[in-house]
Amino acid sequence: MELGEQPTPLVRHVLVADGGIARLMRITGPRNRRHLEQEELFERPSAHVPARDLTTDITGRVFDSSGRAHVGASRSRHGAASDYDPHAVEVERFVDRIAAHLGTMHRAGRLSNLTVIAEPRFLGVLRARLPADLHRLIAREISGDYVHADHALLLRVLEEAEGR
Repeated sequence: MELGEQPTPLVRHVLVADGGIARLMRITGPRNRRHLEQEELFERPSAHVPARDLTTDITGRVFDSSGRAHVGASRSRHGAASDYDPHAVEVERFVDRIAAHLGTMHRAGRLSNLTVIAEPRFLGVLRARLPADLHRLIAREISGDYVHADHALLLRVLEEAEGR
């Protein structure tokens, strides 16, 4: 670093999320008088929509036959099984949208240190889908469903995690 050049300040953020809501908050104040200020709120409106309403097409029909050629053959018709989970796809898109926003903030110098507090299943999707440059910003991960918690409880959770 050259003389007169200022280091980029450490900007601490907390992402509190589950599969339907993500809150990005900035930590302000000294350690003994911290505050959380919400900067962004991400919502996935389809979080509480039944899976059948998220798809436009139903699985096709399959015809099975058993037995020997026309001797005692039985035919059945049933729906084909599918591993497609529309909610999982929607959660992945939600994570991608959050990641794009975090990436933009990071490139603009507004994000340098991130603590993630997320519901366990969502945390797994987040780990799998975040780009490497954003993974490097994560200082701490806390597994838990605190998306609806008030700021006082979130600050206690952060303090407990830092005390370990």
